[in-house]
Amino acid sequence: MAVTLEQAKNYLKVDEDITDDDELISSLISAASDYVEKTTGKRADGSPLCELCVKQLVTHWYENRAVYSSKPGAINVLPHTVTALLTHIAQCEAYPEADKT
Repeated sequence: MAVTLEQAKNYLKVDEDITDDDELISSLISAASDYVEKTTGKRADGSPLCELCVKQLVTHWYENRAVYSSKPGAINVLPHTVTALLTHIAQCEAYPEADKT
């Protein structure tokens, strides 16, 4: 996993000594890494852009955990930054192809 729990908590601005959501954040990191790989067909190889995309996804999912939001589309629509990064990673030859297994 390219993004560590510590890095994600720092990005989320969650204090290290607050551990209530560590399991949730860890699962979001895993899910986001898998999402990037499956969506782009490229391996999340620890590049800065892949890591940023994972952190952005984790942040979006962490902050939008509710089933309902008063802001229309806030839960279901990914931020433009995430979609732009996913498109770049998918189209750029610099990122290695994901394993097909």
